Formats: sequence, C-alpha cells, structure tokens
Amino acid sequence: MAILKRLHHKVTKASQIRRDFGFRAVLQYAANVVGLPLCHFEATTIVWLSPERMNIALDLPDDTQMRFLTADEVATFAEDPQYAFKESLVRKSQFDSDLCFAAFVDGTLASYGWYTLNSEVPADDFGLMMSVPPNAAYMHNGFTHPDFRGRRLHGIGMGRALHALADRGIDALLSDVDWANHASLRSCRRLGYDFLGNLYAIGRPWRCSVSPRAARSLGVTFDRRSQNDIQADEHRPLAVNRH
Repeated sequence: MAILKRLHHKVTKASQIRRDFGFRAVLQYAANVVGLPLCHFEATTIVWLSPERMNIALDLPDDTQMRFLTADEVATFAEDPQYAFKESLVRKSQFDSDLCFAAFVDGTLASYGWYTLNSEVPADDFGLMMSVPPNAAYMHNGFTHPDFRGRRLHGIGMGRALHALADRGIDALLSDVDWANHASLRSCRRLGYDFLGNLYAIGRPWRCSVSPRAARSLGVTFDRRSQNDIQADEHRPLAVNRH
C-alpha cells in the first residue's frame, strides 16, 4: 500500500509538471526519480548573471531595506530555526569567506542569500569542486520567509547584492540549480540569467561527470575531489581570493 501511495504521488507530480512546464520537464523529473537510486545520476544547470542582463527593477518600497549582515547578526538570526541558517555558513561568516545579503521589511528579516567569494566551492553532492573565476561570486542558499513571498525580494536581492559587490571586483553571479527545478529555472530566466548548460554526474564512489563547455569558456571549471576533502572544506574557512 505504501508503495502504491508513493507511486501515485510521483505520477500526480509528473502530471502537474507536464501541465506547468511541458513534456521535456517530465523526462527530467523521471530521470531524477529513477537515476538517483539506480546509478546515483544527478544533473544541475549552471547559470550566470551579469548586471547588463538583469531584467528586474531594483527599486524598493519604503518599508524595505537591503544590506549585508554582520557576522554577529548572522549568529543571532541563526538561533531562530525559522530562518534555516546553515551552521557551516554561520561559521564561515566570521572569516568573511561567505557574505549574507538580507532584506528587511519593517525591520523584520524577510529574505536572504549567500555569496561565496572563494575561488573554489563544492558542486553540491557531485564529488566535485567548482572553481569560480575571480570576477564572479557564487550565489547560493537563497531564502524568503513565507510571510514575505510574492514581493520578488529574492530577485531584487540578487541584483542589489551584485551591485554592492562591485567594490570587491565582482561583476557576475554564478549559481547552480537542479535541472528539474523548473520553477527556480524559470525565475532565473526572468531575472536575466544566462544558461551555461548542465553538469551531469553518475556513479559512486568514483563519479563520472560531464561539465558544460559554455561554463568552461567563462573560467568555471570542475575538478574531482574525494568526499572527505569536500567535507573538510565545508568545515574550515577558505582563503578569500579578492578584496
């Protein structure tokens, strides 16, 4: 009975995906559902945003402010589980290796995103390290509180963060999004992100991977690392490669 319920849930979800995003999206969803348990298949889309490509107005209403959080503020907000701050990022914020850009509505934390300024970051669970070119920041771990969704805070925050990082030599944002997360990918397209292609990986413990050529042409490269090395990187601050 439990198996039938899970199957019914997946079929229902696939039907909804087809209605919202088309048949190709269903195939990607199916590849995730079948491929992950069968052969540890994973795929993520690499996206790139430059200021001239942004398609969103960055004006803020009078009740909203955006700025980088201090390390002490990050630690304070992390004590409240509703904000879902990752412990590893809280620790790294003490060393200026990761910055949190946040939106406040009437003084209440409403949204945030993290921006890594290191030259290397783990490529999710791919067993790879992604090297980021010195002119780009890796944007990840975006969050909007349910009470403030629908105000486009996440998109406006990315645009404003990109402008705010200009004095550090940053003129682009790099992100990766699960290739079957079509709602997020649609948002990226609306914001003006360029899609650089998909990163594919299969197998464990040794991962065979294929990275997109368009990403490599911008200086984004992927190197195989052991899982122990990647976990060690998650638990120590990395040297920031620009100021």
